[in-house]
Amino acid sequence: MKKIALILLGIAVLLTSCKPKDKFEIKYNGDSTVNIVLTEEYDLDITSEDNLTFYSDNELVVTVNPNGVIKGKNIGEANITASNSQNSITIKIVVSLFEEPTFNFYCKPSYIEDLYGTPRHKTDSLYVYGSGEEWYSFAVWEMDFFFIDKEYVEADLYIRKDLEIRIDEYLNNKFFYRNKFTDTDSNITYDIYLNDENPENATVLVGKIKDAGPYQDICLFYIPYEHTRGFTYDDIISRDRTRK
Repeated sequence: MKKIALILLGIAVLLTSCKPKDKFEIKYNGDSTVNIVLTEEYDLDITSEDNLTFYSDNELVVTVNPNGVIKGKNIGEANITASNSQNSITIKIVVSLFEEPTFNFYCKPSYIEDLYGTPRHKTDSLYVYGSGEEWYSFAVWEMDFFFIDKEYVEADLYIRKDLEIRIDEYLNNKFFYRNKFTDTDSNITYDIYLNDENPENATVLVGKIKDAGPYQDICLFYIPYEHTRGFTYDDIISRDRTRK
């Protein structure tokens, strides 16, 4: 009887110790760092049986409501902490002006759809996201992906021109300015950036064009940069003339 009593006592202790652990566990299946764009709302999907409270350490950049839904208010970073009466977790939130296109050039169209979802319009050579009344995001009204022989070779972003100062901050912080030139035939001026200070190490070229598209906004185009084959401005100009 004594042995049975000890076994029952052990089971009771085990059950008692497990119950609080389950009740106070905070469940979150996301990443430790979450990237959103300006004005975007995103549900962190953090749950607990015990009541949760949410706190942002920088509400000028990211706010969070009582249900764990965050919103990007300004470009920058903030930490969101979810706490119950016993535990807490903290997630870093990075707010950007817009979502960059992938730099994984020469991938297949299916890879683009896995990243960005089903495009509003697609052909064998072009995927269009956003456009017209259905903007892609707060800053970007259209994002296009171009394909040659079913390989991704270029992305274009059409961005509100009133955000030009912030666009320039983004370019100057992330890329390295190379040159400005004007195509005399089309009178289009290009600002050219590379993703490495040393052109021999660069793999991505970013071009900025003003007064682009039907809204006369700013176009950023991203193309692979291949220093060994002597990429020239003529390549950029001819590529731009083939756009829709």
